[in-house]
Parts: sequence; structure tokens; C-alpha cells
Amino acid sequence: MMKLPALSTEQLKQLAASNLPPSQLFEILSRYESDACLMESGGGHPKTRGGDSELLSLFYSSFFFAHLLTNQIPEARALTQRMPEALRHQDSSLQNCLTLLRAIWQTQHAQVYQALRSLPWPEGLRHLVRRYESFFQDQTLIAVSTSYEAIRPAVAASYLGLDSQAAEQGDHSIIQKFTDCGWTWNPETQLLYPVPITVPSTDEQPSNGIREAMTMLGSHAN
Repeated sequence: MMKLPALSTEQLKQLAASNLPPSQLFEILSRYESDACLMESGGGHPKTRGGDSELLSLFYSSFFFAHLLTNQIPEARALTQRMPEALRHQDSSLQNCLTLLRAIWQTQHAQVYQALRSLPWPEGLRHLVRRYESFFQDQTLIAVSTSYEAIRPAVAASYLGLDSQAAEQGDHSIIQKFTDCGWTWNPETQLLYPVPITVPSTDEQPSNGIREAMTMLGSHAN
């Protein structure tokens, strides 16, 4: 196994800004967790405090998103329990991760998009935040397309973080986002008719949790 560079803020920023496949990103960050634990306890590092809080915040935030990008939601939840307690309660990035996790866990799509788009994520983490927003949209689109036979544009838009009001008014650009995926738009019924679709991916797989939630919601579609 190739030896990794020493854990540092610069190394973490490079990883977070990269386009490594999620499984590779997860593997690398998982190998750094023991170093982070040592750093937290003050062992194996010449400076036991000082700039370590920034490094630990970036590590745990990046590792959290690597869990999300590999659909390891329960494991991401477990990771939040391994974060340094004081840092978890005080650091804004880790607080943002907890807010996002609650929204994902409860399948609250609007809150997920609000957390990703509106919370003050640090610059070094924003590429991962954008990657996850795109990934979450893709997985949700797959789930919607296999759960609904017909759906109102506003409802479909809400699942993907699009403008629901504009969709309700038949905004062409929003309708086209769905028809480009093979869906059918009927202007008479004002309904979209999904077809099962897949989104090209590398090692990402659809989330069973989202699929199950969408299946339940689909039984109430009109």
C-alpha cells in the first residue's frame, strides 16, 4: 500500500478540491483517521494545539462528505460520534455537517438543499459540498423516476431543489430538465410522466433509503 503524505491542512485541501472517485477519496481519508485521533489527544504531533482545530475540522468535514458520496449514511452518523466532542459542539463546519445529516436522515429534501446552499461552508470544503449536491440530485432523480407514474411539476422540482413556483406555472426551462431525461409532459393534464432512468456514475450507487422514502411518497402522487 502506497504511503500517504503526512496529514496536513494543505493535503486535505488538495483532496477536497480533487475529483477523485468517492471510493478512493473515502479510502485515503479513512487511512488518516488514526492520525487525526492522535492529533486530537496531543500524541504523535509536535504541536498539540494551536492550528490543530482547523486541521481536525477540515479532516472530519471532508471525511463526512466522503461518507455521503459513497452512500454510507449510517456510517456518517457514526462518524459524527467519533468527532472530538468539544470541536463538534463549537466548530461551525461540523455543526453544518450535523444540520445536513439531520435533513438527509429525515429525507427532508428542501432542508438538504438549504443546508448545502445557504450554510457558511469554508472555502476548502465547497467543492465537496457542490459534488454532494449534484450527487444527491442524481440519486433523487433516479428515485423519483422509479417511484411515480405521474407527478406535478412543482413536486418534481421540489425534490431536485428547483423553483417550485416557476415549475407550477409551467416554466419551459424546468419542464425541459425532466423531458431531457426521457419524461413526458402533458400540457392538458399539467402532469409529468416519469420513466425509469439511470444516471452515469463511477462507484456511486443509488441510495436505498431515498428509494424507499420516495416509494412511499409515490403512493400518494396525484
